[in-house]
Amino acid sequence: MVEIRRFTNDFKRRKRLWIGTRGLLIFSKVLLIGVFVLYCWYIYSFVWAEHATRRVVINDSDNMLPRVLAFVFPQFHEDSLNNALWGDGFTDWDNLKRSPSKNRFGYLIPRPTELGYYDYRDTETRRKQGELAKEFGIDGFIFHHYWFYDDEHPGPNLQAPLIEMLSDGYPDLPFAIHWCASKWTDNWSGTVRKDFVFKEPNVIQHQYFPEDDSEGKISEHYNWLKQFFHHPNYIKVHGSPVLMIYQKKPSSFPVLRKMRELAKADGFPGIYITCGLTKPHEDLLDIGDSKKYIQQSQKMRVALSKNIFDKVLSYPNPASWNVNRTLEIPNWCVGDMKKTHHHKRPPDIAGIISSFDNTPRRNFEEANVWSLGPPKVVLEMFRKSLRSALYYESCCFPEDDRKNVLKEDDDRFVVINAMNEWAEGMALEPSDVFGSQFLEIIRDTKQEILTHQCNL
Repeated sequence: MVEIRRFTNDFKRRKRLWIGTRGLLIFSKVLLIGVFVLYCWYIYSFVWAEHATRRVVINDSDNMLPRVLAFVFPQFHEDSLNNALWGDGFTDWDNLKRSPSKNRFGYLIPRPTELGYYDYRDTETRRKQGELAKEFGIDGFIFHHYWFYDDEHPGPNLQAPLIEMLSDGYPDLPFAIHWCASKWTDNWSGTVRKDFVFKEPNVIQHQYFPEDDSEGKISEHYNWLKQFFHHPNYIKVHGSPVLMIYQKKPSSFPVLRKMRELAKADGFPGIYITCGLTKPHEDLLDIGDSKKYIQQSQKMRVALSKNIFDKVLSYPNPASWNVNRTLEIPNWCVGDMKKTHHHKRPPDIAGIISSFDNTPRRNFEEANVWSLGPPKVVLEMFRKSLRSALYYESCCFPEDDRKNVLKEDDDRFVVINAMNEWAEGMALEPSDVFGSQFLEIIRDTKQEILTHQCNL
């Protein structure tokens, strides 16, 4: 009897122990599942919140703001001319990758994060880049375009990403073309191929322009460009495709005149041609007597007197007159002065430098480090210049009613240098130094102007 009772008690203890152990296991599983669910919820909420913060719809139904455009450097892919000059497979990433982590002043040299060291021919890269631009309020891209009329390298160069864009549609946002009609010189820190033969000292690719179209070279160039001009995303002003050219070169005038004729024969009203000049903006940067600077500024009126250009672009490059300076809203456009002062809008497009440090392309001690300061200082200079340019174009000419002008016909632009000129430190794309803060400033500043209107 005692044995039976002992057996029964032992069985009960084992049962309680088994039930307790199983309950503990079940509780542990439930706890783990709960922790996992909370973790997933946290991650989802964080990502969603970040995405929601980035994707802010900027409603400019009254066409108050100018179009904000960014230069795009298409060099990040293998190209036959680069192969011939620098060696097989060379891209500008090579310059960035071999550069030191910091410049000679001790500031970090930015490297790409979100998009990485991409091949710009890749569809997914261009799709993501376009989505970034849309999310943060960039209204379009300006692609650098390289065309030579010489016999050794005739036609387009570095064009592969643009051709791919026609095929796959990415980046899917408005765009224009900027003809970098300049010779290429050997002023990088890199060394050209040992078997390269210089035909002119320090010139690795000459640029010249035909005097007429007797050989059909200008027509060939236009016929290449028109595949972009006819694209539904191409930026136009009252129906005329926008073509930008770098610097005023009188020898290029016959080419531009002929292109305008060809565009009219092609069904366009013409070509809206702008010229990038080395100069401060007429209203947004007062430098006083330009003769006191080593680098002389070019004159807008001289360029416009040739009846070739519709507008000029105060090209956003470092210069002696803009070091440690930002664009500023003119005094006549502030407060009561704006109501009484009638100022005519000059045909001058504001250009803004994001940042600049060409250490990756130059000898370490000779590099131009224009962006002197920690990231917060560089970002604040960018913000001030962008805000001044947006306010100026939106608010300083109240008699210039834009409500009845379609955005796609508007001739007001602000141009930023650049979306991805990484080896010169000009990159709006996310980096390990600035994150996505350049992009955030574009989005937030546009929203600020729209929210507060023209009330400073």
